[in-house]
Amino acid sequence: MSLTNNNHNYSVNRIGDTGKGSKQGQSIYEESSTAKFALGEKLELADGRVFRYTYASAAIVKGLVVSTDSAQLIALDTDGTFTVASAGATEITVSDSTLASKAKDHYSGAYFGNVTNAEQYRIKSSAASSGNTMVFTLFDPIVTAVAATDDYTITGSPYGGAITADHAGGSYDRAIGVNPIGITSGYYFWLQTAGVAFVKADAATIALGDVVQLTDDSGTPGTVQTQDALQEPVIGQAVNNTTANLHVAVNLRLGD
Repeated sequence: MSLTNNNHNYSVNRIGDTGKGSKQGQSIYEESSTAKFALGEKLELADGRVFRYTYASAAIVKGLVVSTDSAQLIALDTDGTFTVASAGATEITVSDSTLASKAKDHYSGAYFGNVTNAEQYRIKSSAASSGNTMVFTLFDPIVTAVAATDDYTITGSPYGGAITADHAGGSYDRAIGVNPIGITSGYYFWLQTAGVAFVKADAATIALGDVVQLTDDSGTPGTVQTQDALQEPVIGQAVNNTTANLHVAVNLRLGD
């Protein structure tokens, strides 16, 4: 099997590039305007670096901490009206003002939680909303029948919309990885989630061995700092050192 780039040192479950599962191949140093893999697809190299195939919902400068966008998020909603569905069904229909004006597949890859039944299912596709009504098609059939009075919540796919992580943004500090290249809004890329990554530090020195977290300096979103008492998401451990505003090698611990 020939490879199209230099990422040749891979473990047996590697699916990137022109290997198993590839459509046309995509290097970890390339972005694509069209999806070449399923969102969340895993690429693991023999040196311990792990990547996940991700969609960017905003432009991202290279070497920053990336967060999940909140575009697919619906917190606990008790106003929804369900169409009754029997156990074994793969479609759930909900009428709720929160769902109005959503395009087809807005929630694809997200997770539908039936709070009443304490069950969660991954969404395969979602129809465009008709008024306030939307039909969700699930990957798996439901276990417990759905009643009209059930409550729900929707959690977005971790890799279905990536933006720069930002402590000041509140909704944008759910760290999921580091992007190895600059990313165009609306493009697909390999997001690094584990192993030695190169990420920018904020306006403070980081020493070898420091546990590092997403910065809580609102002026430098997406950068890292030595862990402090504010308990922003922990990114990993510095395996090199750096001065302010430069990049540092960090052993990421954001995914396996």
